[in-house]
Amino acid sequence: MRILLTVVLLLATVLAQVAIAPLFPLVGAVVELPIVVLLLLAVFAGPHAVMIGLPILVLFLGFSTNVEFEWLVMAYLPLLPCAAWIQRHREIPQTPYALVLVMVIAAGIWARAVFSAVAMTSGASLAVGPLVTDILLTGFVLDAAVVSVVYALCRWVGWPVRSLDLEQAGF
Repeated sequence: MRILLTVVLLLATVLAQVAIAPLFPLVGAVVELPIVVLLLLAVFAGPHAVMIGLPILVLFLGFSTNVEFEWLVMAYLPLLPCAAWIQRHREIPQTPYALVLVMVIAAGIWARAVFSAVAMTSGASLAVGPLVTDILLTGFVLDAAVVSVVYALCRWVGWPVRSLDLEQAGF
């Protein structure tokens, strides 16, 4: 039942990313809902949900956008190992919200950089200044705002936070 709910959540995420998110851009960036949902799945459902959900998300996004599957995997795959690495190191803030905030910013910048590289290799102009100011900076601010609101709602409902340690989860 949890897997079915995860699949439905990911399908709704892809539909919202493709149909709704482009309607509300901030400067030149739109919210990266797949990153937000994958991080919240990792924090509230654990690493297993992300390991199951990532290929499904890439499959849904690959069929609904013009981005090829390998670029989607390259953009979203480092998310969980990086979050587990950050959580394992004690010198980095250890509150779950700080981890989510750091990861949404890092993952947002990484995914947008990958998608920008795809666009540039497909013929888009190589304008680094607007890329940084209009897409990367405004994008991570938008992602951080959305993940903060959703994280606060999930904690307010009372959902417990899970560990992202991959060894604890059996990986």
